[in-house]
Amino acid sequence: MKTTFFSLALLLGSLASLSAQDIYLPVSSKSETAKAEYFKALQAVENANIPAFFDGMKAVVKTDPNFFMAYVNLAFAETAFGQYEKAAAYIKPALAIDPAGFNEGEKIHRQALEAWDKDPKADPAQYMESLTVAYPNTAEAFDLAGRSAKWISKDPQAALKHTLRLLELQPEYGGGYNSLGYTYMELGEMDKAKAAFEKYIAVAPKEPNAYDSMGEYYLNTRDFAKSAEYYDRAVALGLEGSKAGAEKARAAMEQGGN
Repeated sequence: MKTTFFSLALLLGSLASLSAQDIYLPVSSKSETAKAEYFKALQAVENANIPAFFDGMKAVVKTDPNFFMAYVNLAFAETAFGQYEKAAAYIKPALAIDPAGFNEGEKIHRQALEAWDKDPKADPAQYMESLTVAYPNTAEAFDLAGRSAKWISKDPQAALKHTLRLLELQPEYGGGYNSLGYTYMELGEMDKAKAAFEKYIAVAPKEPNAYDSMGEYYLNTRDFAKSAEYYDRAVALGLEGSKAGAEKARAAMEQGGN
């Protein structure tokens, strides 16, 4: 399943044993409750649970109305979806927060929001590059930059660069392989895309989205029998949305496909 947005969630599976400093960009909020809600919302993104992400981030700003990075994530998500008016509803309160206590990452994100406040379609690439320079060993910086490059800047080569670095830092992060697979498909490198999705399944064998993504890969390569098989596996693991993919694959088979 495509994750058409770019918030970050890296504390699942084997990543749960790592410290937040190894994974996440720092946040300036002092509310431990809000921070717990924030990280939980980020966790929803790794395997494309978009509703849980939005609900979680909205809960964060209710707990701490000055939680800047929650607004940032919501604004970036809506921008990636092309929902510029909805994004503006998060940009305005974010920019109203006093930046005096912001860390470097938050300052960089604030610059991106200021650009969007002037032009909702502004390219955030320069700010994402600055983020990776400021945090060269923090996985979230590269996940965020990669998602931004793919879904907002529409630059698959930059997305590839950032995602490969993300996976150097966190080689067991399943969501990174998902992003990598879709980026390779966009670049027409189908063998590499398949290998990325296979790795996603290997590191997250109980995650239904991994099988959904492989189903979409086979749909694109017109191996409809394999596509239906993987979509069915996603459904069996609880991803009801994969039923539509399975039906599409079987319809193609009935029309003379593989």
